[in-house]
Amino acid sequence: VFEGSEQLNLTGTLTGSTLNGTPLPAGITDTGHATITDTQGPGADVPVLDVSDPGLVNEGSSAVFNLTLSHAVDAPTTLSFTFSGQADAGDIGTPVVTVGGTVVTLT
Repeated sequence: VFEGSEQLNLTGTLTGSTLNGTPLPAGITDTGHATITDTQGPGADVPVLDVSDPGLVNEGSSAVFNLTLSHAVDAPTTLSFTFSGQADAGDIGTPVVTVGGTVVTLT
């Protein structure tokens, strides 16, 4: 999952008293900090978007492009797409997008 670098902190606090009952003073505390990065090198978990090539499509048939991500992203994202090429405007109907087997609404 693409998360980018993550911060991790650990705070320790010491409380209690000495053997003869003298309480330890308040505020004996410290915090350590770490940055978690991908161990496979910088950017190794960045998702790659792949768009399949539907090849030859007969006039009147649907061209099916499959889009896949190599890694999930840990927050909502936006996928934008644009048609281009030499197809006439009349050749392009209303795109239908299916995610995980469910048809989703285009905005």
